[in-house]
Amino acid sequence: MKLKSIYTILLAALTFTACSDDDEPGMNSGTASVEMAQAEISVRENAGIFNVPVSVTGERNGLVRVEVEVAETGTTPAMDDVHYYVTSKSIVISADDNEGNIEIAAVNDDEINEARTFTVTIVRAEGAEIGANTTTTVTLRDEDSDFYEKLKGAWKMNGIDAGTGASTSWNVNITGVSEGEDGYGEILYISGFGGQSSLMVTAKYNYDMTTKVGSLELVYGTVMGQLNFTGLGVCDVMAGSVNEAGDIIVPTSGTIPGTWNEDFTTITFDASCALIGAVVQNNVIQGYYGGLLGNITLTK
Repeated sequence: MKLKSIYTILLAALTFTACSDDDEPGMNSGTASVEMAQAEISVRENAGIFNVPVSVTGERNGLVRVEVEVAETGTTPAMDDVHYYVTSKSIVISADDNEGNIEIAAVNDDEINEARTFTVTIVRAEGAEIGANTTTTVTLRDEDSDFYEKLKGAWKMNGIDAGTGASTSWNVNITGVSEGEDGYGEILYISGFGGQSSLMVTAKYNYDMTTKVGSLELVYGTVMGQLNFTGLGVCDVMAGSVNEAGDIIVPTSGTIPGTWNEDFTTITFDASCALIGAVVQNNVIQGYYGGLLGNITLTK
């Protein structure tokens, strides 16, 4: 009786498994097409796990299986299992979904390097035809050289007031241009000049991958903002200086170059240059605001 009972249980289990397999959806037999959803994707190398989407269009009544291959591309190629890892190069997309994802994990190597690139290409598909857009180019942007982003945040602007010889400092905040817009990675803004949050000094950002040297330059001649002065009304405050005669000027070109230290806590600007908030109304210099600032540093 005991052996018969065990046999009955095993038979029931096999029967249940067979029924379950029959209920599972099969491969799509409709007219469908698969393509890479995006021609290009750009992520930071410290992004961790990200997805490269695959789209499905057309008639659907079952599963679609897609297989991809990855390959190095560009002048600084990214290598599989070195600079990134692919969770699976084969995915199954259900009949209810119009998109599947190739899951990839980027590797943050803690080294300063050029952006690395690789391609993800559909090489086989089951349950669908392969469409025209077969490849996505993925760019892994270096996080370690992205000082443009690291510069953003709270700093203290320090210097010497040339009029009094006293040390001066203001709390400032560095902001930048949104990613994807003109000026991203090139222009930063330092708000808080003269203790006024509305006054922003424009700064040029540059990082040379060859020499591994970065710079931040305060730009002369730009409008920092506007203030309302008694007896004058609203005036522009511009990034100016003084000439040898001691007159306030607003140069039409030129910068005050600065470089940051290794631990990224201090930015030191050219001590021979000075910055003044020139008050300008109707293209006429009316005075200054905030004092003449020399020996400028930014510190965290």
